[in-house]
Amino acid sequence: VKYNYVWVRIRLVGGVLISLVCLRQTDLKALIAYSSVAHIGIVLGGLITLTYWGLCGSYTLIIAHGLCSSGLFCLANITYERLGSRRLLINKGLLNFMPSITL
Repeated sequence: VKYNYVWVRIRLVGGVLISLVCLRQTDLKALIAYSSVAHIGIVLGGLITLTYWGLCGSYTLIIAHGLCSSGLFCLANITYERLGSRRLLINKGLLNFMPSITL
């Protein structure tokens, strides 16, 4: 049982490191994909604990991730089709162009 915590630490550190990689992304789809990897690291950390709360938390996070990431990829595609770019630096001020997308 004590070895589980070693794996939990590895997964959580991996999730934090991938989250730091997300801060440097300029491509919208790459940002969403890297955040998915970070979420999966946290889910695996919860599953490895083999406790009731770890399993419930992982289940909740994976359901929320499935709903949110598909919506984010849909919004990224809508943004790409309307503006012609997935770069965050080019798409600044998106609220002015498409206020309905921010709801």
